[in-house]
Amino acid sequence: MSNPSAYIGQHLFIGLTGTDLTSDSRKLLQAIRPGGIVLFARNVDSPAQLREFCSRLRQELPIRPVVAIDQEQNRVNRLRNVIGDALTIADLKKSGDVKQAENFGRTTGQWLRQFGIDIDFAPVFDLELFGPQTDNALCERCWGRTAEEVVKWAGAFLNGLQHEGVVACPKHFPGLGGATLDSHEKLPTIKRTRDQLLSEDVAPYVRMMSRLSAIMVGHGHYPAFDSVTPGRPASLSRTIMADLLRRQLGFAGLVLTDDMDMGAISQLGSIEQAVVEALQAGADIVLICHNAEKMLAAHEILTKAVESGHITQARLAESQGRIELFRGKWTAH
Repeated sequence: MSNPSAYIGQHLFIGLTGTDLTSDSRKLLQAIRPGGIVLFARNVDSPAQLREFCSRLRQELPIRPVVAIDQEQNRVNRLRNVIGDALTIADLKKSGDVKQAENFGRTTGQWLRQFGIDIDFAPVFDLELFGPQTDNALCERCWGRTAEEVVKWAGAFLNGLQHEGVVACPKHFPGLGGATLDSHEKLPTIKRTRDQLLSEDVAPYVRMMSRLSAIMVGHGHYPAFDSVTPGRPASLSRTIMADLLRRQLGFAGLVLTDDMDMGAISQLGSIEQAVVEALQAGADIVLICHNAEKMLAAHEILTKAVESGHITQARLAESQGRIELFRGKWTAH
């Protein structure tokens, strides 16, 4: 670890523009050497193009990057240009047969696997606590109003997805169901009690912990969990990531943050400094998906934070061990 810039990029997942690697995107990849690439609809044109794009991504870097995507259902459908409209959760639940959700998970896994995509940032584990009148960006994305419903339906989707060799990464821990704001725009404060959060919002993660290799932490503030850092989101909270998720719940897989290039983070100040705080607080992987300048700045500030000791080598070594275990299990193909 004598040269932090050589490995610090492994803690970053970044997004690229366009449907092919350009000279600019290659320069970005070589400068950061990210641990993963997050695909969006902007990267998808056709089956052949996507397959070739993912293949080139895997060959571009000395350490094969993890290729990720948000492929949920019809509302969040990054593969629309390839598969057309997808089923909705309402479609899948209509018959009451949970096998429909598992089969959809398997179909989704088959789509992703054929393109060389390793991880799906799905399913949503958030509870549907409000209707469509509340603009918290979760409308039509939640699998149920109760933890039992989420475990039943989202759990079936997750099982199907992972049966096909694609890792599921449920989100947005510890639960954005109680948000009345969209974290893409502003930082929501979730005013649920500790008992409500533990017995309802967090319960799907606890119930399915043995099947989870990765969890995405969201940008919500939880006064009931973290009164020490008022106004700070879970994605920057040691109390929530290191204490609650790791120590109390015993999660040993990868902890990823939601995209740092979101309003909930930018309203707090420097996105680059937030990236440092996230790793200090217990995240293994930080996402920056849209702004190349911020990606490069985050890589630079992370390197300096390691060199100065603000992020300890022990903290990174622990995190890198989890990243290596994840790679060994899920990226052999």
